[in-house]
Formats: sequence, structure tokens, C-alpha cells
Amino acid sequence: KDRLYVGNLHPTVDEHTLIKVFSKFGKISKLDYLFHKTGLLKGKPRGYVFIEYANAEDAAKAIASAHDKVLRGRKLLVTYATQAPLNDVGGSGQKYRKGALEANRPTTLSLLKAGVTTSRNDTNDKIARLEAKLRQME
Repeated sequence: KDRLYVGNLHPTVDEHTLIKVFSKFGKISKLDYLFHKTGLLKGKPRGYVFIEYANAEDAAKAIASAHDKVLRGRKLLVTYATQAPLNDVGGSGQKYRKGALEANRPTTLSLLKAGVTTSRNDTNDKIARLEAKLRQME
């Protein structure tokens, strides 16, 4: 485990600052600094990064020393990075989106397939009345 998640970053923290702070613990082999891709915050930092060290001991030192350390007025959250579960396609933020909150609500299509009796009877009644009118017109 040599890849770390560093969260709760102040928006003004840049790559240079992170390298200065985290290179004290060992050789950084990779730094993933993430930005918003869409929306009002497009181009702005996401507030978290992934830092990969050359070896696991350096990563452990970084967690022990930098977790809860204050950087530009915010306490850093430093933990091992974990892969998102494969069934969680939308990521951790997905649970807060409107669609996910309404996931248990039945869709119109599922109601139609289930054959909700009141609307089916209403539709059948309308069809029967229209067919009766057509027969009268013949």
C-alpha cells in the first residue's frame, strides 16, 4: 500500500505545496491532482489528491505524520487510497445525487409493466367506449 488519499484540501493548495509537504516523508512517484471537469466549478480543484510513494514505508510515515496536520487552515485527511467497489460506478458522491435518492421509487415503465389495475381498467374502458362509438358510426 503505497498510494494515499489526501483530502480536505484548501482550494489554494497547489501541486508545489503538496510536493513540499509530502516529499519530507519519502520519494513521491506520482501525484494525481484532480479538478472538476464540468459544472460551475469546472477547472477548480476537487479538494483531494492521490499521492503515490516509491515504497510502502514512506506512505506509512506520511499517514502517521500528516494526518490531522493543519494546512492553510484545514485539517488534512490522509489515509490509504482504496479502490471504489465495482458496483459503485458513480463514485462516493453518487449517493447524494437526486437520481440515487429516488432509486427505490418505481418508474413509470415499471408501473406499466406491473399492470397497475386502476389505470389499466381506465384505459380498457376508454378503448371499449371508442370502439362502441366507431360501431355506431358504421
